[in-house]
Amino acid sequence: MFLLFSCGENKGSGSNTDDVPADESLPITFTAIGDVPYNEEQRLGLIDIISKHNTTTDSEFVIHVGDIKPGAIACDEEVYLDVADILKTFKVPTFIVLGDNEYNDCEDPEQGLEYWNKYFLHFNENWSFEPQITYQTERPENFSWVKNKVLFVGLNLVGSQVHDSIEWKDRLTQNGLWVKTLLEDQKNMVDAMVVFGHANIVEAGPEKFKPFTDLFRAASQSFGKPVLMVQGDGHFWIKNKPWPEQNITRLQIDGRDTAVKITVDTNLDYPFLFDRNFLN
Repeated sequence: MFLLFSCGENKGSGSNTDDVPADESLPITFTAIGDVPYNEEQRLGLIDIISKHNTTTDSEFVIHVGDIKPGAIACDEEVYLDVADILKTFKVPTFIVLGDNEYNDCEDPEQGLEYWNKYFLHFNENWSFEPQITYQTERPENFSWVKNKVLFVGLNLVGSQVHDSIEWKDRLTQNGLWVKTLLEDQKNMVDAMVVFGHANIVEAGPEKFKPFTDLFRAASQSFGKPVLMVQGDGHFWIKNKPWPEQNITRLQIDGRDTAVKITVDTNLDYPFLFDRNFLN
């Protein structure tokens, strides 16, 4: 692994952070993990990550971007319980979004979703968290909050099989419309947005994600400020700008028993900093 920093510079005197209280322009640091654990080795590796994290990091929260098990094994309730118990040992608030392996790839997706809701819906409420969390009415697994002029959004954005084309389109459309609404409501009050979802919507069958992607891209373009989309799914690092809207950065994390520390500093022209080496 290596350490990657952005080369952003301080904003000039025209920044809209100049006249806000000092605490509102402070950087926010968080940890992203995902696609873990897939086996006993990764399970032990995750436990080790949490142990190190609890004693060495300044992250304000953790986000797990989905896939708590490999798709090839059964969606047994014991798996959901075990991973939930492990993640609860983080000392900082921990959020999770749905992955396809524990939902869409199950032999019975509805049963998988039932188990996920039982153990992970509003998982962050196992901790105290100062910003007020908003849950989408139509999709209570989707969440958002604002802190230090940054909008954070977590979405049910899974890949793999399309079992029900109507449900699939409705869910993706609801996701996209919610992002659009949040950005319209917060446009003059935030300087950046970070979106969490599981699926690789760029390379892994982009056509089937268009109901979301088109809305997300249009809303981000209208927003006109930096947007970071953090995903799992691919199990290797990608950091790029895959669309013509150059204010959107897409990050696919390594996954497995690794973690990346992400800092959002709205005092910089490019506000996103990445450290893949912080637990070594």
